Amino acid sequence: MKALFQIFAILFIAVFLGLGYNQLRSDSLPMVCTWSDDPNGDQIYNNMSTISIDEAARLFKNNKAFFLDARSPDTYARGHIKGALNLPWENIEDQCFNVIDNIPPDKIIITYCDGVTCHLCNFLSDFLKELGYKHARALVNGWTVWNQHNLPVDCAGETAENSMKTNHKVANCSKPKSR
Repeated sequence: MKALFQIFAILFIAVFLGLGYNQLRSDSLPMVCTWSDDPNGDQIYNNMSTISIDEAARLFKNNKAFFLDARSPDTYARGHIKGALNLPWENIEDQCFNVIDNIPPDKIIITYCDGVTCHLCNFLSDFLKELGYKHARALVNGWTVWNQHNLPVDCAGETAENSMKTNHKVANCSKPKSR
């Protein structure tokens, strides 16, 4: 029984010291993390730069940003933001410089993937910042929110403008098109 008491006492002291030290640090870790299932891509991640869908759409419309799709090549081929380049996180070492060589480091780069829990765009954005692209931003749940806002996409070689002329749904690139 004495050993059990000592185990709990040591654990209590360790937790107390750990929490106390965390509070004294200038870059302390938050005790409570706010998680959101907001599908609009407006989540704020600590130490990760995100961009809202409204800001991304404005930059797209004004041709002020490069878009990089962090999803797999197959997923990219089924549909992506119009003009976006594919830089899949899974092949970052092999393809990185082939894709970003023509992007000046002072330009805004918006990375995206799909799904609220997809963090590939965050990883890619942070990686680009380490390479000197200080204006890299992640559009969380980018593919979904881009489609929800009916913004221009390329669907398996078909542009959004062509889709609208033939009454195809732009937002459903991965589904068979109705005739």
